[in-house]
Amino acid sequence: MTALAQIADLVRRETGIVLPAGRERAILAAVDRAAPGLGPREFARAAQGPRADPGLVSRLIDEVTVQETEFLRDRRQLDAIDWPRLLGAARAAGPGTIRVWSAGCASGEEAYTLALLAAEAFAPAAPPVDVLGTDISGAALAAAQAGRYRGRSVRGLAAAVRRRYLDPQPDGSYLVGGSLRGLVRLRRHNLARDPVPPPGESGFDLIVCRNVLIYFEESIVPRVIDSLGRSLRTGGELVLGAADALLRAGDRPAAQPSAQLKPVTGPAWGTGHRSPSRAGASPRRPPRGEPAPTREQRLAAALDAAGRGDRDVATAQVSALLAADALDTDALFVDGLVSLEAGRPAGAVTTLRRALCADPGFGLAAFTLGRAYDELGDRGAARRCYETALRTLDPDDDRHGQMLQQVDIGDIAAACRTRLRG
Repeated sequence: MTALAQIADLVRRETGIVLPAGRERAILAAVDRAAPGLGPREFARAAQGPRADPGLVSRLIDEVTVQETEFLRDRRQLDAIDWPRLLGAARAAGPGTIRVWSAGCASGEEAYTLALLAAEAFAPAAPPVDVLGTDISGAALAAAQAGRYRGRSVRGLAAAVRRRYLDPQPDGSYLVGGSLRGLVRLRRHNLARDPVPPPGESGFDLIVCRNVLIYFEESIVPRVIDSLGRSLRTGGELVLGAADALLRAGDRPAAQPSAQLKPVTGPAWGTGHRSPSRAGASPRRPPRGEPAPTREQRLAAALDAAGRGDRDVATAQVSALLAADALDTDALFVDGLVSLEAGRPAGAVTTLRRALCADPGFGLAAFTLGRAYDELGDRGAARRCYETALRTLDPDDDRHGQMLQQVDIGDIAAACRTRLRG
């Protein structure tokens, strides 16, 4: 094993983060920043074994972990948080303070964003919220503690909101004001190796862990999600990023009975809280004189039903679409997704292959077909599908707008790369 491979393996063991093949230059640059003048071979020797320097490993982790974020990132998910409902759940559980955990908070923008949203939701009263922000990187947490951000980080905030919660500085940066600082606690935590929740912390009403798991070794992702689900109090919510949700198959985390898993508002891309299915449901027949549903309306209904886990309704809507057009690629995609979620990967393969025959450039269908092959254990076919998805994903292609309205092209690409390196 080369020195760079040893260093990549060290990062994986310590953090769960997999550094994909082809990033040798990036690893070399990270080593140089963490220990100037120490080459890869010397670094690998100094960072491992009984006399290992823990400071070297810590500095390396600071260099390789992703720390770029901003206020109100992926706002659609954040706007879906029901703060009054969470307060009701918190009061039922104890003292009435909403306990929030931003897991993998990087340089702090997300933790402060959650505090800001709670403050806005309960204004003018003081927000009954306690936000814990954790990250594996000491450097990221130091930046979060400083609470000083440049224009890129705050660009999602309206000017009036900035004035309420951030103090402009002479150098053009913004400093988090005391009203938010008093709501946020920061501590170091390793999601892959440390106890979940962090030692000394009780259950949470809201856990936000977005687009962190895509960098983890695939084998530990289910365990981490399960642990996060178990860290919720009754009535709590777990919010995952769309990219994290894309990595998952049809299983669900073992959360507490009344906990809600909310990966993304809208269609379910392989995760979500399931509602009971209505056996035998079929598309509603419009009353006499009422126009029949359009294709777009049927497709929206199918997606909504799939997002709720209502497979019968989704299948009925898809059947109506395919009766009108047997090569409707969007309908075929939803049909394949529902089959995959129902634990029928072979059926999903058949349907998704039809979708790709009709439209070879349907990148999301290629990704989902790869997931189906993964479920069947055909790694070679799955790999070819992920490679196809990466080649065909096009942010300017709006032919499948309803399919992609709740998930970003970049998230799909990140999920493909994670599966390929796994």
